[in-house]
Amino acid sequence: MTPYLFSGRNTKRATLTLIRHIQEISGHNDLGTLQRYLEVTPEQRRLAIAAIGF
Repeated sequence: MTPYLFSGRNTKRATLTLIRHIQEISGHNDLGTLQRYLEVTPEQRRLAIAAIGF
């Protein structure tokens, strides 16, 4: 993959698109409601980072 695919603009757009898809699939009317389910604790973040080897 080229570095362009990982530019800040493309990453942000891809993330927003993914979140909108999750919102639609889960049936939440607004992102605020969905956000409550997407929040991550510091411990969950640490475990996720450890799982991918960073």
